[in-house]
Amino acid sequence: MEKKRVSVQIEGRNYVVITTEDKAYVRKVAEEVTRCIRKAAQAGKNLDTRDCAVLAALDFCDDRYKAEKKNKDVVEKADQIIRQSGELSKQCKEYKGRLAVAINENTNLTKRVKALEEQLRVLLKENETLKKTAEPKQPDAEKKFEKTVRDKKNEKLMGYVPMRQYSLFEDEESKKTNE
Repeated sequence: MEKKRVSVQIEGRNYVVITTEDKAYVRKVAEEVTRCIRKAAQAGKNLDTRDCAVLAALDFCDDRYKAEKKNKDVVEKADQIIRQSGELSKQCKEYKGRLAVAINENTNLTKRVKALEEQLRVLLKENETLKKTAEPKQPDAEKKFEKTVRDKKNEKLMGYVPMRQYSLFEDEESKKTNE
């Protein structure tokens, strides 16, 4: 930027300021300095212009240091926010990856469930077909078996003793072989 000379007047004295800022800005700053000097003069009635200028300079320096401290605090907070933002960004990427894996697993499981449901429908149809084609005698055979088991139990309860019939016409050797 090009440096320029700007003339300003502060408390009746002319000053030439060499700056890269525009004239309107420099004049606004000079007006602020004049206002602060007059404020210091009103606060202490026995002060000369030089003392008022020193007090105004002290006031400006105080404001500047406070602004620098506030700026430093803001920068530190911004750095902290940036670090936290980076950490949150990493976590977000990690969670996105986990979500993608979970979505894929869910899709695969959904497909597997549909396949198993279809397989179950086929097996149920086959089961119904087998039930219809099964021989009706099978339940009768089960009933006969159950009746035989019941009869055997009843015989034991009644004290059944198996008996053997012999013929009078059999000889002794055939009796022994039958036993």
